[in-house]
Amino acid sequence: MADQDATTEDAKPPSPKDVVKVLAELGYVYKAPEGGSVSDERLTQVDDETKGFEWKGQENYDAVAAACALYCKTRLVLASGLMETALGEARCWAHPNDAGPNAPIIFLVCGSFPGGSAGVWGRSLCVNATLREGGMFDYIERCRNELGANVVVADPNVSEEAGRIVAGSETPHRHLSTLYSRAIHKDETRPIAIVAHSYGASAVAFLFKDKPQCRDRIKAVALTDGCALYGSILKEEVPPSGSARLEHNKKFAPSAFDDDAEAGAAYAAVARNFVSSSEPAGTPLPGRGPFESVSAGHTSHPATTHAATEEVFAFLKEKLAK
Repeated sequence: MADQDATTEDAKPPSPKDVVKVLAELGYVYKAPEGGSVSDERLTQVDDETKGFEWKGQENYDAVAAACALYCKTRLVLASGLMETALGEARCWAHPNDAGPNAPIIFLVCGSFPGGSAGVWGRSLCVNATLREGGMFDYIERCRNELGANVVVADPNVSEEAGRIVAGSETPHRHLSTLYSRAIHKDETRPIAIVAHSYGASAVAFLFKDKPQCRDRIKAVALTDGCALYGSILKEEVPPSGSARLEHNKKFAPSAFDDDAEAGAAYAAVARNFVSSSEPAGTPLPGRGPFESVSAGHTSHPATTHAATEEVFAFLKEKLAK
């Protein structure tokens, strides 16, 4: 269900100037209308800012999309005020200043590569629409302003650098588990919430299995079209035809492929899946998986996170108020 194009992401994002230069060499620049925010930025052509992305073949699209994803990583710092933080060899982005001793912590978890990355819910939308639709920036701002929360942006799809496995981030599952261990002190009592898109739902399932102590701390999990690549969110599978990606994930995160009734029940008790549907956002859709499911208000998988924004924040406010 994730973005179907494929390419190789650079191990480390270049500097903001480098990213802008790369985009310019490809013929593009991000622009926001006067008075607009980073969420209002849209990819436009350097030579004619009234025009957006123009298809010039798959190879060109891959290059542009990869540059757009890297641009979003740089904007996490420059526009959202987050700080890149090391998790051993892995990385995340987080607010440098604590919102308060009782402020909730909210993890934002993207979907699978190449469609998702830190700062990006759906890179095809970052190419063809605005960063409000494809990026995480609106969510970051609203988490801070409406929920008074500290935001932590995961970077779960960087599992290899310079041909070497990144310890603690071997898979999206292990990355989120490492992130939780580093970000959450065992003696803290502040509530935790997660927003996870697409395959991020399976990473959260692994967290509930791998870190049983999280089950009492996590008060809400908002999934936007949460899914597994094969099998189910609660028990992934490797297809009979084989899958190098899933074989890799099974090697480093084997419990993601096992049953765990207690973990599944704890996950389901705090989760709501905002699934792709033509029904109005928030419409209950029973029978759509192991969790409470409602319509995201959009039929396109990458667009579900933006389409469900109001419903997601209403859900988070309700759960965090308990």
